[in-house]
Amino acid sequence: MADVNITARLHERLRRSLSRSTVAGSLPVLFFGDLFTATAATIGINPSFREYLDRSGHELDGASRRFETLTSLGAADRLSLTDEQCQRAVGTMRRYFDLGRPVYDDWFGPIGFVLRGMALRYETGAVAHLDLVQEATRQTWSDFAKAAPEQAAALLRDDEVFFRWQLETFPLRLVVCNGRTALEATRRVLGAPIERSGQFERVTWSVGSGSAGGRAVRVAGWNLALARAGLLPHEQIRLGQKLAAALVETAPG
Repeated sequence: MADVNITARLHERLRRSLSRSTVAGSLPVLFFGDLFTATAATIGINPSFREYLDRSGHELDGASRRFETLTSLGAADRLSLTDEQCQRAVGTMRRYFDLGRPVYDDWFGPIGFVLRGMALRYETGAVAHLDLVQEATRQTWSDFAKAAPEQAAALLRDDEVFFRWQLETFPLRLVVCNGRTALEATRRVLGAPIERSGQFERVTWSVGSGSAGGRAVRVAGWNLALARAGLLPHEQIRLGQKLAAALVETAPG
């Protein structure tokens, strides 16, 4: 059973009012997969609106649903969520990568190949996913940041507190960052300088070490989000292998 203080913090974040740019009826995605058991996590900027909406803009439902919503929980708004409803939402997040459940493969497919090159998989429960911003925005982050830069900056600033708390609280030893924004923000939070870097195809990768909650945390990542990097699956695996080798070569002691 989760620590009562952890549970209270998760519920508090779920009940925070949505932003002007948030997908209507959605809840913040606190994590993807079982953060309580994971020792590694991938890091992105924010959840895609595709986690909540189909291509026609309708809320995912039935077997297609990935996360709980105000509608699925029967809640009028976030503030009125009961502890039981919050626990149900958290439980659904923990089961995101369970076999047989729908996953947003356009994002998790490519980074899954990188993880494979590092001998890691989401499906084992050893890896979860975190975002700098927990809110799913109605636009892709790049479009949103161009259209409303002040709102985007405010979301990053406000949610960094919760992101930092997650890294300090949960037993992560490795974080793998997809893209420059995720990598730079994570390095800042962990105080992790670059220890080694290199070039692979269009991607500049790097590894380093930081700390959170009294734990050493290794950091790996690259400068281009995989959706724009143009790497084929076998190249994504190779990128993971390069990162794994660099982490071993720079391991302390």
